[in-house]
Amino acid sequence: MAALCIATWCTAAFAQDMAMPDASPTASGRMMIPEPLLVTVQALPGYGPAPLLVGFLVNAVDPSHAQIVSFNWNFGDGHLSTMPPTLAYNTYATAGNYVATVTVTTADGRSATGFTGVTVKPGAGGTPQQREQNQ
Repeated sequence: MAALCIATWCTAAFAQDMAMPDASPTASGRMMIPEPLLVTVQALPGYGPAPLLVGFLVNAVDPSHAQIVSFNWNFGDGHLSTMPPTLAYNTYATAGNYVATVTVTTADGRSATGFTGVTVKPGAGGTPQQREQNQ
């Protein structure tokens, strides 16, 4: 593809190459690009001692109203899931800071990722130094 595109169709081809299958020129020559998918995720609770059971509530808003076809979860501790519910659970066994993400994909190929942090403190059975830090 050329470095500089002046024609409307060149712009349309570039937009379609960028994984925006619904991008198309209008009669006036303007590009119509679908509004972005918006994904948020919340960890409940987001902080506590190990082992910590955390529920994740995801909210996906698509102004185009396309069907959501997949959820790809990464809980940040090596656990992955493709379960489609908008509420998922994960148990964090080890103390640490984690970033959990969910990527939502629509039937028209658009996707967005939401993320949240989880902080897990050492459990009550830790070393004397860890127990002292927990107090």
